[in-house]
Amino acid sequence: MGTVYRALDSVLERTVAIKMLNRGLPDAELPEIQARFVREAKSAGRLNHPNIVTIYDVGMVGEVAYIAMEYLEGQSLQQLMKSRAALPFEKVADIVAQVAEGLDYAGRFGIVHRDIKPANIMVSPAGLATITDFGVARLPSSSMTDAGTLLGSPKYVAPEQVREEPVDPRADIFSLGVVLYEMLVGKTPFEEPGLDVLSLLDRIVEQPVAPVTRQRPEIPAALDAILERALAKDPAQRFQRAGELARRLRQLSLPAGSAPLDFDAEPSGEIPDAQASLSKLLADLAAFSRREPSLEAANELSMRLRKAFHYLEELVRRVIHANPPFTVKLDVIYLGALPAADMSNGHVACATRKVGDAEVVDCVKLTYRMKSSRKARIVLNRSKAGVLKRHLDLAKIKFDSREVTDDAGAVRLEAFLIEVDLAASATLRGNYERQTVEIACENVGVLGPANYRLDAADVDDAIWEFGQLLFGQPSRFAGLRLPAAVE
Repeated sequence: MGTVYRALDSVLERTVAIKMLNRGLPDAELPEIQARFVREAKSAGRLNHPNIVTIYDVGMVGEVAYIAMEYLEGQSLQQLMKSRAALPFEKVADIVAQVAEGLDYAGRFGIVHRDIKPANIMVSPAGLATITDFGVARLPSSSMTDAGTLLGSPKYVAPEQVREEPVDPRADIFSLGVVLYEMLVGKTPFEEPGLDVLSLLDRIVEQPVAPVTRQRPEIPAALDAILERALAKDPAQRFQRAGELARRLRQLSLPAGSAPLDFDAEPSGEIPDAQASLSKLLADLAAFSRREPSLEAANELSMRLRKAFHYLEELVRRVIHANPPFTVKLDVIYLGALPAADMSNGHVACATRKVGDAEVVDCVKLTYRMKSSRKARIVLNRSKAGVLKRHLDLAKIKFDSREVTDDAGAVRLEAFLIEVDLAASATLRGNYERQTVEIACENVGVLGPANYRLDAADVDDAIWEFGQLLFGQPSRFAGLRLPAAVE
């Protein structure tokens, strides 16, 4: 469908990948396919997620449609699976969970990949999984070659794609479930030797999936239930968001005792002793509603905080512990920004407490360190120097300063030499009475303290923007900052 070339962006001096749509498509359909190729690639270009390839440019050169995208080091999952023995379960769960998190993000924008398969998943030497080929995947599913093969990979399509029904992000969940099964067993769940395409598609629509533990008894038994749900024929019976699949896999692969809360915990349905009087029951419920938020609301906010915890865990694992390290800049008054500093020593902790009978997440705390061998230098007048000193002292940044005199010996300026070696932290605390999350930051995105407040319903969306804030990039999260007078 497309040919990929490695190229050099001469303006930004970076290596990129250029994908060009092949001309070997039917002439009658080529204009429509090219237009959709460009249109859908532009849609995918809105996505900014560590598990989705970054698209830089898309367009037409003459009659050739192209996409310029991030060049990815490593190999495809397909190559990885062919080059070595069966991957350990923990590695499989991590790769699939990463892909699911990328798909969950894409689904927030209503974008469906439609061609999730091992060849469209790149895995870096450090283990980062990246989804590719969003543009090509959106080509019309009704287009078929003379051999009757679906445009894409028939082994991984969802039943609703076979039935030519409308698809939504749940179709990608099915395809990813097929990939997960293949990584564990060595073949997709519906294929058999000598099976033709039409028979394969019939099996995808009708045949149930055998439990994977029959062939891999050492795998946790709970994985069978996860796969059964991911591969449900009816989209309504599947995980409704890919993030749910990611959470289940991460929970399954966590060491014992490291996940005290169930991701999908439901409010307790226990009913008081039937012999208790109705009047006492109503009185207890009324008193509880005045003292505590509803248990359902508490669990919902707790789940959102737990998701934020795992998001920050991944941020630490993939970004702050990366080698070579990522760098970040902090905005500083008068300076503009400190020199780019390497990020290190990242850690995320999660604390719980009781709300009524429920154990909920109390707070999530992220800490890391930023250090640069370069020092910042600036010369300011006396009044501005005093303001900068207060900011630096507040952030606990070391600096040297000296007075600068003019020819007459009068002190008019002050020169600064500022070290870049400081700690940063962000604490997300759940307010279960107000159903909000209070976020207290120190040296995150900007120098010094900054406070934010989110409604519970906004946490899922806003937490994705937090990473942009951390790196000092434009982010709507920054607009949530509380005024200084409130801090």
